[in-house]
Amino acid sequence: MNRRPKSYNRNIVNGMIRSSRRNKSSVNLSYFVLYAFLYKYLSDNLKYYLSRLIDGTIGDIKRCYADFDEKQSMRENALNDLGYFIENFDAFLDQLVGERYVDEFFIGDFLNTLKENIVFSKGNPASEYFDTIIDAVDNSSKFYMMDYDNDLNVMLIDYIYSISKLDLIEDDFTFQQSYNQIAFSRIVKILPTPEYISHILTKIVSSQKEDIFNVYDPFLRDASTLLNLSKEVHVPNIYGKEGNRVYYIYGLIRAFIEGFDFRNIFFYNQNAIESTTIEDMSFDAIVSKIPNRFRDVSISTLKSQNLEIPKNVKNNNFRDKLFSNLDLNQLKDDDEIIEALNVIEEKMAKIEKRNEFQFYGEYESLLESDYLFIINMINSLRDNGIMAISVSQNFLFKKSLTTLRKFLTYENNYIDAIISLPEELSRSIRPEVIIVFRKDKNTDNIVFIDLSKDYGTAISKNMLPGVVRRNLILDNDTINRILDVYSNRKTRDKFSEVVDLRELEKNEFNLTVSRYVDTYEGEYVRLEDLIDEKKEITENISRLTKEIDEMMNRLNIKF
Repeated sequence: MNRRPKSYNRNIVNGMIRSSRRNKSSVNLSYFVLYAFLYKYLSDNLKYYLSRLIDGTIGDIKRCYADFDEKQSMRENALNDLGYFIENFDAFLDQLVGERYVDEFFIGDFLNTLKENIVFSKGNPASEYFDTIIDAVDNSSKFYMMDYDNDLNVMLIDYIYSISKLDLIEDDFTFQQSYNQIAFSRIVKILPTPEYISHILTKIVSSQKEDIFNVYDPFLRDASTLLNLSKEVHVPNIYGKEGNRVYYIYGLIRAFIEGFDFRNIFFYNQNAIESTTIEDMSFDAIVSKIPNRFRDVSISTLKSQNLEIPKNVKNNNFRDKLFSNLDLNQLKDDDEIIEALNVIEEKMAKIEKRNEFQFYGEYESLLESDYLFIINMINSLRDNGIMAISVSQNFLFKKSLTTLRKFLTYENNYIDAIISLPEELSRSIRPEVIIVFRKDKNTDNIVFIDLSKDYGTAISKNMLPGVVRRNLILDNDTINRILDVYSNRKTRDKFSEVVDLRELEKNEFNLTVSRYVDTYEGEYVRLEDLIDEKKEITENISRLTKEIDEMMNRLNIKF
């Protein structure tokens, strides 16, 4: 029997992971390892481009670099087509490793060579993101000695050497998979968004919105949901926030490796806990896996983003009173004051247009809610926008969130669908749920979908070595059934139920899916029948007890 040969890339990756188990890992190495993948990608991607351009080998490329005119021609073509060029032939990673690998100053060369030799086309925003990555690596290098005998240094050199040997164009275990496998291992310790969650969020949004001008994820993590959605449908503008510096750098390098146009990407190394939205931005779609722990997301999220309006004063009255008390003729020559007033008026107009939330009566308590940021996210949607998030099941039934659930359903009718996810796919004790929000709903109901019984799974195309469960996603049939019942608002036995908002009120706005979708497969027993049966059993016991007592009396048996 002929066995398929093992993947070359997979062997290298497995070797790196085995090596990491024998050595103490360090967060400072994370930036270097991620950067080594970027260096490898930029180096080999350019090398393969130039070999096709001149229809030659690596030796021919070296010869062209030595000729001024030919080098300038290659440079111009690369800047136009790839957006970057490496000025020195010796700056290619393979060349650097081959010539300087055993040099005691190799790490310093590794850090400096690419940044000193790479040039980007004029106006290419990838240049700014590259500088951000370099800054993170440079800052990390200050935390430990660049000493050849240092154990971390030796380990890092081995990692760089291994990464330099990866094949950029292998199909069996791709360079992108190699990057993710190392990033998700103990070497870097990135905790990815589970692919089954990213997969279903992507499918829901792409099925509902053919034209998406912009999309936003305030909790990027590994950026997989945003990047996958942009592959599913054309999205000209991709926005995201990630407060964790390592995760942020990972996401940027992933965008480089997967060939994204950085003119379309706007990633911010910002903590969404401080502000979940992007000021004055409205989005066609928002997708996100909400962190399970976000205790610090509280009242500050709303107050840090919106111009605070005095209570019980309508927006337009506030603006009228402000400007009616000013003599603009006296201020017309003061440019700074006029500019400030223009900014205030512009902000007030936007607030009126977007119908900012004001909380009165029972809803005033929402200002203290841990989940207040969800309201902000909804507020950042366009009027016809859609938001799909995964969130802890606690959101559906936690008593302290009853008022928020009422606000999102009965009061504003924002929740469009709730989908429970199978336990088989989850790595946590309690699986998460998917909630879909719309601002332009024309129905007074919610589609509940229960995947606890009726679902199928498939192995992800991006399968990574390890536990089988982490590679499972919902299969196409299950996804299609979800989209069908959601889009057409269908009730399907033991799978989905369309529930009127008044029914939610009867259940005190408990949104647990199992309350509305009946998946019970046993026989039903009427309560009245149980009462009658209990009564009959009680009467029989009483009758038998009486008969036994009479028999014992006749036999003169006493206890």
